[in-house]
Amino acid sequence: MKSDSDEPPSGNSAGVDTNEFFFPGEGISALLIHGLTGTPYEMRYLGERLAARGVRVRGVKLAGHAGLPEELGPASYDNWYESVVNGLEELRQYSEPIAVVGLSMGAVLSARLAADQGESVAGLAMLAPAFFLPASTSIALRGLRGVLGSITERIYLHNPGASDIHDAAARSIHPNCRLMPLTAPMKLLDLSALVRPMLPRITQPALVMHARRDHTCPMRKNVDYVMKHLGSAEKRAVELEESYHVITVDSEKERVVDEVAEFVERFRIAPQKRAAG
Repeated sequence: MKSDSDEPPSGNSAGVDTNEFFFPGEGISALLIHGLTGTPYEMRYLGERLAARGVRVRGVKLAGHAGLPEELGPASYDNWYESVVNGLEELRQYSEPIAVVGLSMGAVLSARLAADQGESVAGLAMLAPAFFLPASTSIALRGLRGVLGSITERIYLHNPGASDIHDAAARSIHPNCRLMPLTAPMKLLDLSALVRPMLPRITQPALVMHARRDHTCPMRKNVDYVMKHLGSAEKRAVELEESYHVITVDSEKERVVDEVAEFVERFRIAPQKRAAG
């Protein structure tokens, strides 16, 4: 499977910052969540641009990610979710609205957070959500799990290809996961199955962005399902024409920044209201 991003930085990604990050701001906070086998790097550009507009930004690193493949293998989807909850708790101390922005599996985790945390999440932006993988991939993963059983815990997949990014320059420096635990995408299937029934419980305003040419998570199936089942009264879908899966760094990253920034800004508390509070 082509993962939505990566893990230990590859040789061609020297100098790329894969650490989690925090940028100060006021009036509004944004929690940014990367995808499966990804790193905070794939959310950093978006985070920097939001911070330039005065948004407080926290980019989390999911448990087991941005390290060695052996660290990702034991991590469960509940461990990944705990990383997200911890990020939310860090931002809650500022007592200002929090918008959650997730990419790929990060979008699935952000939906779970919105469903679980209610009013603590002001708005939800799901970028290239990974509620469904290509049918052939899902069938293969389920088949392997049935045949191999517990042996899957010891199997790692070699991925010689690059990340699913249209822009060649961005693709060439993107940290690439060369070795991925077979259990990782299986856990994503389990997480997606857990969160899909939660979508009707989500009532916060929502933004969904997805690329038509996404090879990792089919756009039509994901967007149609999310838009049909989201309980949000206010929800909007934006379809991108040129990008592939990792839309936060790809050809239309400026469009992603503009759409997400406009969405996040709607929740900002005005200075006079902050003073009054």
